[in-house]
Parts: sequence; C-alpha cells; structure tokens
Amino acid sequence: MPEKTTLKAPAKINLFLEILGRRADGYHELRTLFYPLPTPHDTLEFEPRDREGLELWCSDPTLAGDDNLAARAWRAFAEKTGFAPGLRVRLTKGVPVAAGLGGGSSDAAAMLRFLNERAGHRSLGPEDLARLAAGLGADAPFFLDPRPSWAEGIGDRLRPVDLDLSGLSLVLVCPQTRVSTAWAYAEWDRLAARRPALTTSAPENKNSPPFSPLVLKNDFEAAVFDAHPELLEIKEKLLSLGASAAAMSGSGASVFGLFRKGAAAAAEAMGAEGAKVFVHGF
Repeated sequence: MPEKTTLKAPAKINLFLEILGRRADGYHELRTLFYPLPTPHDTLEFEPRDREGLELWCSDPTLAGDDNLAARAWRAFAEKTGFAPGLRVRLTKGVPVAAGLGGGSSDAAAMLRFLNERAGHRSLGPEDLARLAAGLGADAPFFLDPRPSWAEGIGDRLRPVDLDLSGLSLVLVCPQTRVSTAWAYAEWDRLAARRPALTTSAPENKNSPPFSPLVLKNDFEAAVFDAHPELLEIKEKLLSLGASAAAMSGSGASVFGLFRKGAAAAAEAMGAEGAKVFVHGF
C-alpha cells in the first residue's frame, strides 16, 4: 500500500426532489436528480499504520469517533469482505454539515472505493459495493461514481443522465443553519398527514417548461421553510438577484440558484451576509 493516498469527496445538490410517500419500513420513496459538485469537497488522506484497526482524525471534532460515516464504512467493508487494513485517516471537512450536500455519504463512499481498490480477490463487484454503500446512507451509492443521475427508491436506484447546463452558472449558498435530515422527514410526515398535497409558500421558479433544467423542485421546502424562514429568504434573494430558478438542496440548509448572467455579483451579495458561497460555471 502506498505511504499516502489523498482522495477528494465531492458534494452534490438535488436539482429535483419529490417525496412520493413513506414506506412500511419507515423509509421514504423518492424521485430525485443528483448533480455532483467538485466544490465544496472533503479531503481524506490515507496512511498505513503498523497496528490493526482504523485511526480517524477529523477537522470537525464533533464528527470524530466511531459514528463517523467513514469509520462506519471501514467497519462495514471489513465485516463484508474480511479485508481490514490498519489505516490512519485524516478527514478535512470542506462540505458544510447538515446542509443537504451529502458530505458524510461522500466520505463513506470514498472510504469504500479506497478499500475496494486494494482488497484484491476480496474486492466487491459494483452491485455488492452499491448495496453496502446504501446501508450507510441512501445517497452513498451515488458517490461511488458521481455523475448526474436520476435516483428512485430511497435514493439508491440510480440512472445516469446526460444533463447539459452549459451557459448557466450555479451559486450555492451555505448558511450557518443546520437541518437534521431525520427531523425534516418527520416534519414532512406531520404536514403530509394534514395536507396530502404539500405546497410551499416559496416563490415559484421563473421558468416552467417540463423537464427544463431550470424547473427545480424540492418537496422538503414546505416543511423546512416554515421552521427556518431564513432559508426561504435566501431563495427569495437569489431570485431577486437574477436567478432563473432556485431551490434548497436535499433536506437543507443549503440553497442554490441557477443564473444565465450575474452570478458573480449575486455570490458577492450573498457572501456579504455571512454565508459560505460557492460558484460554478457550466
């Protein structure tokens, strides 16, 4: 094994997220469109250690320990395959936590990819590796091969798609607000019991042709915006600054807008309010 290996664990956004309902097993059926982003990203540095087991250091002390998804991925792979190399891993967080960007799942997928590439005859095929990833996080299979994909089921049944966003720029706003995914689902369930057809009070996107990349949807907004009106304000501001469409990613708290022009000025304006802002051109 090389002395040191560095992997980047990218983020994702949900350009479309529809909650179809709660299943008998407690999970929710989804239809969502994942889109990978090179930044923000986490960085994982792997080094062999002369003792058995995993030693994980994380730049965010609250995420250190055995419950970290990267650590859980190491244990899951070891239990499945018997391959459990002694490793020292340094995890530097760049993806905001509880932001709907999939940072933890991406870390888990990076760990699984690293181990599987070195497991020799004990390595897993793509389907088995994806099943192992799904046990760690519904969106973890996506990060095994991150490319634009429709996802169904709990988010683990993937179908890659060609998606042309050329001519657009994306402004991703990550406020200090944190939103628990478990809470967001529970709140959606509570509201769905009262209002079977959930609608959000958020401003509509300006473009409405079906399946246009500018038609963004996120069913979590109905629940999350009520509890966190500051996120609705971010969406409204992105639209007022010229976004052709805007939406929350995942269960929040990040919000993004797609711009045909004016992305740089919008990013500067949003950053002046204290949020972390990332800009991507396509």
